[in-house]
Amino acid sequence: GLMGEVEVRAKREFWWEDMKQDMEQRIGVLSRIGVLERFGAGPHLVSIIVDLDDEQSESNEIVLELAPLDLMPHTIHLFLSQIEEGYWSRGTPAIVINAGHVLQACPHPCLESVSLGGNYPGDPYHDMKHAGLDSVSFQEYHPSYPHEKYTIGLAGRPHSGPEFYINLLNNTLDHGTVEQRKQELGDGYADYLKAAMEGEDGLDEKVMEPDPCFGKVVKGFDVVDKIAERITRASLPEESKEGGDVALDDSLLVHPVKIVSVSIVNEPGANGGATEDDPKDEL
Repeated sequence: GLMGEVEVRAKREFWWEDMKQDMEQRIGVLSRIGVLERFGAGPHLVSIIVDLDDEQSESNEIVLELAPLDLMPHTIHLFLSQIEEGYWSRGTPAIVINAGHVLQACPHPCLESVSLGGNYPGDPYHDMKHAGLDSVSFQEYHPSYPHEKYTIGLAGRPHSGPEFYINLLNNTLDHGTVEQRKQELGDGYADYLKAAMEGEDGLDEKVMEPDPCFGKVVKGFDVVDKIAERITRASLPEESKEGGDVALDDSLLVHPVKIVSVSIVNEPGANGGATEDDPKDEL
């Protein structure tokens, strides 16, 4: 009967959720081991040099400190691997979007992609996908490392990556978990959900999974603020936006900020990758 079907469905959902959590846990454990072996225990620092056309390339540096490895092992493993494999240094990686609440960066060859006004056909991240480095396997998130101002998140759904963003304000409400929203909004949660779903009926709040938040700016706040002041297509007169087959997003920067290099910084005294002179302790 109907009750029996409902029971079977509930059991199936419980089993699926259980299996999903188990798989995510395994991916986290393997990612953590991968980071320890290749990049050390951290804290992991990443230097981003950008070109602001102001002849001060040396001072145009943003330094990120990635989240504690135990909190976000899978996302940290993905990001450090992308950097080590050169995806953020070759070609034309750039900060391309200023959406007001975030600045979003993308690796090469996103600037040539059709969605950004270029002529590159197909998926710009084909190579990264082939290498298994384009996105996270699941929406990893830790509530003790929320999307506060100047933290770093991975963009995109259903699986985030490879583009990342810098939060320009506290985005925990929109980019965090359902539980965090309910806690913060209390009685206002139902209205928030209605607005977020744009009045669509039957949409499950579970689809609003969090974006991974995996690092924070520790140096170069002024550089971030300078980029955030740059104008977007929204500021252009309507007539200058016409032409072309693809309608371009208003949040695109009129002049994207070129990323000159992204590199992993080995801090003196940090437990970085092992060298011949400095053998690493056994795991």
